[in-house]
Amino acid sequence: MQIKVDCPQCGGDIVFEEEIEVVRCHYCGSTNQISGKSGHPRFMLPPRWTATQCQHRISSLLSSKVSWRLKKKGLHLVYAPYWRTIGMVFHWLLGKKEHISPTSGRSWDDAKELKTKLFDFSFPAYKEPDLDLVSLGVRTAAIPLQLFHHTRLSGQDIVLPAEVSLREAMEHSSSFLTYGFSDRNFRVEFKDTQLVGEVYSLVYFPFWVLEVIGNDRRGLLIIDGVANRIRKTVWDQDVASFFQEHKPSEVAAHFSDLRLIPFVCPVCGWDLPFSPTSKTHVCATCTRAWVENAGRYQEVDYQLVAVPKKFEHATRYMPFWDLRIQIHTPDGVFKNRSDLRTLLPNLPVVREGENGAQSIRFLIPAFKIRNTKALSKLANLFSVNPPSQPLRAKEGLEKEKFEGVCLGGEEAEQLAWVVLISMVPRYNRRARKVVKKSKITVETSRLIYYPFYRKGLYFREANSNHPIQHGTVVLGTD
Repeated sequence: MQIKVDCPQCGGDIVFEEEIEVVRCHYCGSTNQISGKSGHPRFMLPPRWTATQCQHRISSLLSSKVSWRLKKKGLHLVYAPYWRTIGMVFHWLLGKKEHISPTSGRSWDDAKELKTKLFDFSFPAYKEPDLDLVSLGVRTAAIPLQLFHHTRLSGQDIVLPAEVSLREAMEHSSSFLTYGFSDRNFRVEFKDTQLVGEVYSLVYFPFWVLEVIGNDRRGLLIIDGVANRIRKTVWDQDVASFFQEHKPSEVAAHFSDLRLIPFVCPVCGWDLPFSPTSKTHVCATCTRAWVENAGRYQEVDYQLVAVPKKFEHATRYMPFWDLRIQIHTPDGVFKNRSDLRTLLPNLPVVREGENGAQSIRFLIPAFKIRNTKALSKLANLFSVNPPSQPLRAKEGLEKEKFEGVCLGGEEAEQLAWVVLISMVPRYNRRARKVVKKSKITVETSRLIYYPFYRKGLYFREANSNHPIQHGTVVLGTD
């Protein structure tokens, strides 16, 4: 989805993808941080036809219908609200799967599968009237959205109230998370679904409503304002009765307004490094890290891992969320890796060193990754075998390259449960039963940057040599 805003410095149009955090104006070159994305923003789609174009083209369409004619002053622009939910879906299935062999025939074996997808779902936030459009489909991906504001509306435009509450929207969206994941050959014993990084927004969609007279009857033509197609015809009603008969009341909800703030360090005043998709920004001058919160910059604590001595490769720092967790099971609370190994004997003993035995650490990649399944695999790799972390001082960062933080702390905590299930071997039925009745609490969360170097087709962590395929990472810095 693309969003269009006005540059606060020159007034030019700035169009950006919804995942973008920092924008640069193509006209004046100013760089700004987008504020307000953490709430529930409101957008609107502009109609493709003007009122004059709509009347002219519909008149041509109805000219073939001899008895049909448009009613004078019978054209109205109506904006109808739609809830839109986006996020990443992680759906674990554990149980038995059917296998058919030409020699041994049909058999069932223990199985474990992770199904993932990007979730983009929309539905009407109004209950009446029926405008015959149950979803926005790909419209939000094809046309840039504008910020919804009453100053963009004329005095004659009709705006339908949002009658579906945020809680109802969340419940309705959750019922479609696993759509398309069914597998008839899988006998499910344990399943879990997580929607990570969900964002709920309202999109106001335009409809042209024309009053017509045909076959000695009065009616309304409901026209899709984006596709320019007639959705339905409603007879024996006028605009007043059609839109005001039910007199709905709008639900109370807190919506955030997107705005742009200067992209400079609030302490030293220097420009922050431009990384469009990053939520966190490390100032190379004063070495502080910042994240936007409610229109202001908030300092974030972070750590840097040192490279080995006599290391000669050029490095690039990639961010991870270091989560210290506890697992509450029916058998008790697991507080360290030694406790966890009583349930998961497959965990490497060599990693239970001085730091590993103190707590259970999950390392969740925070940099941008091309697909959701790769995100889960990398989180599992670095959580099962956490690299050593000799820390370095936050000095001399001017020439260092930092990848942006595209996964927030709350999203990383949501992924912790996905990582725990990924650690359970498919044949370990005891662990499956225990995890099914367990829950996770995150004790501490911090941002930590690990040094990586390029070797062939992979980025490798400098201390552990853990590989990440180069094509998996979306680089945000040159």
